[in-house]
Amino acid sequence: MQRELLEKQLREQKIELVRAIYAGPDGINRGKAFRPSDLDAVLESGIGLTQAQMSVTVFDHLSPLSHYQPVGEVRICPDISTFQVLPYLPGHARMLADVKTLQGADWELCPRSLLKDFLRKLFKQGMQIQAAFENEFTLLEKTEAGWEPVDQLNCFSSAAMDLASPFILPLISALEQQGIKVEKYYPEAGPGQQEIPVQHQAGLQAADQQVVFKETVRGVALANGYRVSFMPKISPAFAGNGCHIHFSLWDENQNLFYDPKGEFNLSKTALHFMGGILKHLPALMAFTAPTTNSYRRFVERCWSSSYTCWGPDNREATVRAASGFQGQEAATVNLEYRPCDPTCNPYLALSALICAGLDGIENQFEPGDPVLTDPALLTAEERRSLNMNAYPLDLEAALSALEQNSVLRSGFGESRITDFLTMKRAEIRMIDSLEDDGERLAYEFRF
Repeated sequence: MQRELLEKQLREQKIELVRAIYAGPDGINRGKAFRPSDLDAVLESGIGLTQAQMSVTVFDHLSPLSHYQPVGEVRICPDISTFQVLPYLPGHARMLADVKTLQGADWELCPRSLLKDFLRKLFKQGMQIQAAFENEFTLLEKTEAGWEPVDQLNCFSSAAMDLASPFILPLISALEQQGIKVEKYYPEAGPGQQEIPVQHQAGLQAADQQVVFKETVRGVALANGYRVSFMPKISPAFAGNGCHIHFSLWDENQNLFYDPKGEFNLSKTALHFMGGILKHLPALMAFTAPTTNSYRRFVERCWSSSYTCWGPDNREATVRAASGFQGQEAATVNLEYRPCDPTCNPYLALSALICAGLDGIENQFEPGDPVLTDPALLTAEERRSLNMNAYPLDLEAALSALEQNSVLRSGFGESRITDFLTMKRAEIRMIDSLEDDGERLAYEFRF
């Protein structure tokens, strides 16, 4: 956005506060707000932030083992191209931000800067990624018993649409006013569960869009008397909230995942990229399923996937090869990564997929045979013959896999991986200290 247009909107929309928002490694969108009169200073020098803030857990605890302690400073540096007036909150606007050093260089713990690095690596190989994060979330209303799902109705039920309409229509309007194209809307399988797929975007814009999407869902809910939860498994009895990532690689106007002569219209590039994801999956899940609650979602026969495999339109596979639309196959063939949920940091999640996928392309990893049935219906021997492994049992297992994964450690950098492991293990200790319904109470409205 041009500077003159931004200043015009600040005046015409009577903006009183501008938020500079960054997504922390913990998956929480955080930031600081400033007055429009300070715009010049903020754009020139950024906003001060302690280095330690990027190492805190979702519970705002800083592990004493973290490398980053109360001494040290970085800067929140808003990206002027991301400026948006908040349609659901009069007087407020937002810019997404990078976190930089005092000298203005990319800082080693900034997730947004990391994704930019991986996008440059793709570009050097003649590739760009298109992606979309496909969120599920639970819509809750205030009752005498507390915050409860707005309905107990069926998946795709038109009656559930009726009940959610006072929230959904303002939400769609707010998203589209911020340039996010809504493709579909439908109630999902869980009580109060909603899904709103949005149009794919180029790499950085896809991750930025995910931050804006979650900000907007929460903001519109609060403005209309509701609350939302992106918690992966809000109740053992409910369907879980996922955040599937659809993606494809492109060379300008050519979809590199599409081959009209390939099985299921998939190219060798698609297969090798998928092979890298499956090879590195346990470690990947530390970034795409990054909370203790995430692993409660991976239950057999629940359409969340629970075994490492791929298959054409197989919604119980790790990677679903999504069939293209008739007559538009070259543009619409894509892969869907399913073991992801909305608690992830989208910059880290997309970076991890690119890192693993590029390793698959470089080493020509094969993804194995496609699985054409629900893996849970196979015998243990049949799964072994297909090199199909169960997902990590919990977050610690995924963190241990990440700790031992040389490809991701090299791609992300040792300091980033070490700090992420320290932060997440502190989070596990916190959750382990809680009793009864403590995990739900701790996570329900964090994200």
